[in-house]
Amino acid sequence: RDLHSFPTRRSSDLVSAITMVAVVWVFIASQLRAAMPLVSSVRAASAVALVLAAGCATAAAWDLHTRPQHGWGLVVLRFTTVTGTIALIAGLLGLLAGSGHALEFLAVATTLLWLAATCWHIGAIGAEE
Repeated sequence: RDLHSFPTRRSSDLVSAITMVAVVWVFIASQLRAAMPLVSSVRAASAVALVLAAGCATAAAWDLHTRPQHGWGLVVLRFTTVTGTIALIAGLLGLLAGSGHALEFLAVATTLLWLAATCWHIGAIGAEE
């Protein structure tokens, strides 16, 4: 790994972690019926969570999906593609149908995507040294 990619990778890891926590927070606040405009309804919470999840997925899995992968990298690539698709569909269902279960699927799928991409990054760093 060259020196120029190091700070960028760390920054995107931080962004993905913060947005993943924010998605989970939005889900919990929605379930607790928090009196905040951005999570006051399942549809509003789904819209916010969908935007945050897209940011998390992009930050977490960008380099995974833009570099050739082999072995476990290919498995993680496919897993993040599937979980990202599930998150997208769940977010759209939550937005359109106002489904709390869809919002829950969005939060879980985003967390799994983030966890898989983060584990891959940790393994990739160890393999590069």
